[in-house]
Amino acid sequence: MKADKGFKGIIVPILTPLTPTGEVDDSSLRNLVNYLIENGVHGIWVSGTTGEFAHLSDSERIHSMEVVIDVVANRVPVIGNISCAGTNLSIDMGLAVKDLGLDGLALTPPFYYPTSQDELVGHYKRASDKLGSPLWVYNIPQTVKTTVSPETVLALAMEKVVIGIKDSSGQGESLAQLNILCQQNKIKLYNFIGSAFRVTTTKGVGVDGSIPGIANLVPKIYSEAYEAGLVGVEETIKKYDRKILTSNRITSFAQKGSPNRRTFASMKAALKLMGIIEYDSMSMPFESLSKEEKIGLTEFLIELGLMR
Repeated sequence: MKADKGFKGIIVPILTPLTPTGEVDDSSLRNLVNYLIENGVHGIWVSGTTGEFAHLSDSERIHSMEVVIDVVANRVPVIGNISCAGTNLSIDMGLAVKDLGLDGLALTPPFYYPTSQDELVGHYKRASDKLGSPLWVYNIPQTVKTTVSPETVLALAMEKVVIGIKDSSGQGESLAQLNILCQQNKIKLYNFIGSAFRVTTTKGVGVDGSIPGIANLVPKIYSEAYEAGLVGVEETIKKYDRKILTSNRITSFAQKGSPNRRTFASMKAALKLMGIIEYDSMSMPFESLSKEEKIGLTEFLIELGLMR
């Protein structure tokens, strides 16, 4: 683990390009990393939900982190998600990647079994102790069944067990409560939201930035939208909000499958058309977009200015 270098802006939860036989596609992953950085993103979150981590083997996840760290070459911070179904499994993943050069380690609550808040405290404390570094809380209750409460995050931050949070819960009141708790207790916590639509208002809602999956497709729009929000010129903000709304229509191309499949498969299909990745393969049971689902995708990318 590296020394804390500061985190801000748009951190992209990077997709994991796969070959048709299901292995990590190194060449495509390298191209995608460069595409993101060249278009102004402020960091990369690897092996996250958008990266289909829960469908990948430990070795594939570790390999994806190695590739990302190598090609990033210290240009932006990289945070690796080490979450597994149980505490000790997550620790094992963390031990396997802690010396790769990551700038942060992210951890969800354990998944499958619902977890109490006191069990969460033990989960994060044990992992931080065994890994010898503070962690990022990855709060995503819609996939892990458990919400990390603002009080729990504060308690962990006060003991320096955690240094940051990615809040993908969509619970605005909890976000506001955490901000107030940290202010009152004079705790510095990197606070990011997993939101596609609050990028231009991150300053106003008291967070350091956003970690939006859709930024895999349109990194320039999101990085510039974040900067526009900091400057605060209303007409410029409205312009980028319109671009964000347009870009999120990518999710309308998939006509079947789960919401995650629709989003990830649509972005992969688009990035393949753009020549960023070679294949649009998905991890099972997710499926790539069908030929019929891809109808109109090229025209949409032209509208976004991503293709001619």
